[in-house]
Amino acid sequence: MPVSIERVPRLNRHRNTGPRLPMLRAAIALAILAAFSLSSCAAKNDDTATATASFTAMDTAMTVTVHAHDRNEADEALSSCTEIVRGLDEALSPTEDGSWIARLNDADEPLPAPDDVEKLIEEALGMAEATGGAFDPTIYPLTSAWGFTSGNYRTPSDAEIETALTRVGFRSVDVDAASGAVTLDNEAQLDLGGIAKGYAADRITAELRDRNATGALVDLGGNVTVLGSKPDETPWTVGIADPHNPEALAGTLQLSEATVSTSGDYQRYFVDSEGIRRHHLIDPETGYPAESGLSSVSVVATSGAQADALSTALFVLGVDRAVDLWRATQNDEALAFEAVFIACDGSVLVTEGLSTSFAPSAAYDGRVETVPR
Repeated sequence: MPVSIERVPRLNRHRNTGPRLPMLRAAIALAILAAFSLSSCAAKNDDTATATASFTAMDTAMTVTVHAHDRNEADEALSSCTEIVRGLDEALSPTEDGSWIARLNDADEPLPAPDDVEKLIEEALGMAEATGGAFDPTIYPLTSAWGFTSGNYRTPSDAEIETALTRVGFRSVDVDAASGAVTLDNEAQLDLGGIAKGYAADRITAELRDRNATGALVDLGGNVTVLGSKPDETPWTVGIADPHNPEALAGTLQLSEATVSTSGDYQRYFVDSEGIRRHHLIDPETGYPAESGLSSVSVVATSGAQADALSTALFVLGVDRAVDLWRATQNDEALAFEAVFIACDGSVLVTEGLSTSFAPSAAYDGRVETVPR
C-alpha cells in the first residue's frame, strides 16, 4: 500500500499480511496508545502551524497531519477530520452490531441511510458500473465465506462459493432518490470497505478546504491523500510498498492534490491446508481470490473514493483490461486516473501520466515500462 515517507519515525503500516502477525499487533497497539492524541508545533514557515493525530479506525492505523495559518485553526480542523472518520466507521462496519450497514444487511425492508452513507453507496454503485462489476460493494457474502471479515480464515467449498455468488451483484442495491432509503434484493449484503477509506479522505479534504488549511497529509491505513503542499512549498513524497518485500519500497511518487490507493496480494492473506496462498482480493465473477498476474496496483486520482475502488477493480481485471479501462477514461475528467502496476514477475508498468513523478527504488531500476496513452 502507499505510505507517506514525509514523517520519521512512523508506524510500520505498509505490511498487513493478517491480523495475527506480531509486528502488526505491535503497530496497532502503538496506534491505540496514541488514539486521537493531538500535537501541535510551529512549522518552518512562521505563518503556519501543524497538528497531527494518530488513531485507529476502520480496523487500521491512521494518521492525519494538517497545516494551517495558526495553531487553533490547525487543531480545530484536525478535530473535525477525526470526527468525520469516527462517524463513518461507526456506520459502516458490517460486523459491528448496531452499525447502519449491519442493520441494512439484516433488514427485510428499505432502510433510510444517513446522508454521508447514501452518498457513499451511490459512489460505490457508480464505480461498480464503471468497472463492469470488477469492484462490487455486495462482495460481503464471499469475503465472509473466506473468513476475511472475521479473521477466521478458511477455504470454502465450491458449493459454498456458488451459493454466495447468487447473492453478489451490485444491481441488487437500490437507493431511493427521494427518501434515501436503501433496499437489498436477492439476499445481497453490503461491504463498503473497498471504498470507505477513500470516501473518508474526500470528506476530510472538503472539510480542510472549507477551513482554508494550507496543506495536509491524510494517511488512512495506507490510502494516502495529499492536499496543497508542504510548508516548504515542495510536493509531497508518497512511497509505494514493494509487494515482494513489503518492508521496502518499490518506488516513490511526487504528488500534490491527489490520493494514492494500493491493493495488493501481500496485504491480507492466509495459507490453506494444501499450502495455497489465498489473498483477500476476491473476484466477484469467480468467487475466488483474483488470479490476474498482479502483485499490486496503485491508483492515483483526485477522488479518494475513485482511487480506492479502482485499485481493487484493476487488480481483479489484470493488466490488459486495466489498461483498456485507463485509456477509455482519459477524456473523461470525472473518471481519469493514473496507475502503477507491479506484476508477480517483478516487472512494473507505469501509466504515462506518472512517468515523470514515479521514481523506482534500486531494486526496480531498469524494470519499469511506461504505458502510452
